[in-house]
Amino acid sequence: MPGTPPGGVRGRMTRGVLSRLERASLIAYGGWLLFVFAVAGVTCISLRQVERAETSAVLARAERGAAALEQTMLRAFEALYALRDLAQTRARLTALSDAAGRSAVERQMQALAASHRFGIQEVLIAGRDGVLDWSSSQSSAWADLGRPARQRRVKAAGARRAITPNPPPIVAIDRAGPGLTVTKPMLTPQGRWIIHVTLPAGDGASALMVALDATGLSHVIAQEVPPAPGEVNAVQLLDSGAFLARSIHPEAAFGEEVASPGQQRALGLAEADPVISAAALGPAGALRDHTASIDRMIGYRIPRGLPVVVSQTISSRLALADYYSLRRTVLLAATTVCAGGLFATRLLLLNFLLRRRLAQQAMQDPLTGLPNRRYFTDVLPRVLHEAQHGGATAAVLLIDLDGFKYVNDTRGHATGDSMLREVAVRLRTCAGEADHVMRLGGDEFALVRVGRQQRRDATALARYIVSELSSIYEIDGYQVRAGASVGIAFPPEGGDTLPDLLRSADIALYAVKSDGGGGYQMFDTGMEETVRSRRALEMDLREALLRQELEVYYQPLVQLDPRRVCGFEALVRWHHPVHGMVMPGRFIPMAEETGLIAGIGQWVLRQACMEATRWPADTRIAVNISPVQFDRSDIVDVVAAALRESRLDPGRLELEITEGVVILDTGDALATMRRLQGLGVRLALDDFGTGYSSLSYLRSFPFDKVKIDGSFLADLGGDGGAIVRSVLSLCAHMQLDTLVEGVETEAQLFWLRHEGCTEAQGHLFSEPQPADALAGIIEDVASAGTSKTKVVTLFRKA
Repeated sequence: MPGTPPGGVRGRMTRGVLSRLERASLIAYGGWLLFVFAVAGVTCISLRQVERAETSAVLARAERGAAALEQTMLRAFEALYALRDLAQTRARLTALSDAAGRSAVERQMQALAASHRFGIQEVLIAGRDGVLDWSSSQSSAWADLGRPARQRRVKAAGARRAITPNPPPIVAIDRAGPGLTVTKPMLTPQGRWIIHVTLPAGDGASALMVALDATGLSHVIAQEVPPAPGEVNAVQLLDSGAFLARSIHPEAAFGEEVASPGQQRALGLAEADPVISAAALGPAGALRDHTASIDRMIGYRIPRGLPVVVSQTISSRLALADYYSLRRTVLLAATTVCAGGLFATRLLLLNFLLRRRLAQQAMQDPLTGLPNRRYFTDVLPRVLHEAQHGGATAAVLLIDLDGFKYVNDTRGHATGDSMLREVAVRLRTCAGEADHVMRLGGDEFALVRVGRQQRRDATALARYIVSELSSIYEIDGYQVRAGASVGIAFPPEGGDTLPDLLRSADIALYAVKSDGGGGYQMFDTGMEETVRSRRALEMDLREALLRQELEVYYQPLVQLDPRRVCGFEALVRWHHPVHGMVMPGRFIPMAEETGLIAGIGQWVLRQACMEATRWPADTRIAVNISPVQFDRSDIVDVVAAALRESRLDPGRLELEITEGVVILDTGDALATMRRLQGLGVRLALDDFGTGYSSLSYLRSFPFDKVKIDGSFLADLGGDGGAIVRSVLSLCAHMQLDTLVEGVETEAQLFWLRHEGCTEAQGHLFSEPQPADALAGIIEDVASAGTSKTKVVTLFRKA
């Protein structure tokens, strides 16, 4: 970044702060940080190990439960195999026509069915033709196993009963096959869930069908393997995953569970989302399932030779409740310990950041971001000392803004701050990589160039800075103008140390400001006495009002046709007790620079209004209003107060305003001028033709008079005359009064009268005089209107 030393000011500040940070703080910071990481790591690893151990224990428990369920289902199907053996015996006895033996077998089968063991409700045997051959109950829930649309009547155990027409076949005889078939539970008209199991009857042409009560089977597995809280014991079909039986703690009816899809989904056991997907399972095992709506652990078994899978499902939330409670406690304790460590670490970090911030604030200007005066006094001497060993020197350029106080007072501090930030940006642009740019305070900046350099390099840089800082500033929608003055100090005349060079640069800067500013000056030893004298004069000016050393002088404003004094311009003079009469050109710029002009201008306005009340009623008083006065928020109140105290007719007061007031701020200036006109006073545009004069002012602002600068009178036969003639013509067209300043000869006066000028002012009529001489001036000017010789004689005496 231009304007900063190599490595950057911020980097040097940071290194300085780090070097001063206590070693104990760094050790404590690192120790606490490592402790926090260690506690967090050990806690996470330990909890993970405990969770794995608890999960393994729960899975082992679920697997043991599944093994117990497997034994229960094997015993249940052993009863079915016993019925199959009886059915096969019946078939053989039937083939042997042993009616007595067959009846005995059938009674055994009836007795087994009547016992409802393992939920057995009904036993049926279908013949070769699919007609129901025998049933253990008087009213079978089954009917024709395959014959379509034909009502049959069959006889079982010596009785005939009605067969339900076209019952839905469960397994047709020709599809029964050699193996065992189990169907999904079916809801009977009586509201019972029935499972149909089909086995071959022995000769390959008949089938044994057993109806199992699903609720009864659920009670069996609940009694054989009682579920604990959070456990679900289930029997499912291997191929489809449909539930055959299920027991839940606390005990609930199987039919309610199966009949309610909402309850099934709430338990995560819906048919569409079975507990076990048998396709990916081995014969036995345990797993943790996160796919359902609840986290669960499952142990399962597939009994050999059976188309079912049994499982015990345990809710992870309930099974690991003790672990979760332990985890909360451990995490709370670890968090408390870590929070303490982090709090201590944070205190150390805040301490470090605070120190760093304080170091930056101590070395850096918060408004512009530039290094400040402390950096100049603490850091730069070391930089210069190191550079001097290599034969380098330092040149100090002290920069002060011209007119900044005016901007700050009239636009406000916010605009002034924005302007200072913009100045900092422009100075960085002007500076080189090895230059140090600083803000020393207020609107005072410094640039220190360290290295092997020539005087012409420093003066060229100063000229560049003045040019850049004098350009118009665009701030908050306003155009603001300021200038710059630069004082340069170069060794050995300016000194060899930075404090000496800064002091010498300040003297050179003061010399530039004394000459009006807007330039640069190299320090030489003869400046010290001049600067000392000017500073003493500045101190005396601050006391001039209190000591009553100021006096108002008056210069007549002469109406040309007819020639008479129509008013006077109030001009301030300073009677210094040592230096005698001090002219305005010497102390007015000093007053504007120091801000004293507001008090002086207010005093002059009040004195002039009081004096004008002693003059003839048709004689006006003209008072200059400086830009600083005009832009003060109370200027209208100040004028109103002066009129009120003096009781002067407002129409007799003429306020002269320079173009500098309106050149950059048409909005605020126009509003103030209209408020002043509202008081009844007249407004005159002073010194028209100098600086950035524009005819547009005459159209944009409500002026009553235009005062043309007298510098044009020296060239009335050339461009000066053409300019004056044009302005006079334009003002006549706009019905504006005109006054030409600096009239010194009758020839100039004759030319102005011929061109239509309204009024004139100059030494031809009178130099500024104290108030007690005005009566004579009025009489002399009136008399001189008829005698040229008399006028010349009168004003020579004055």
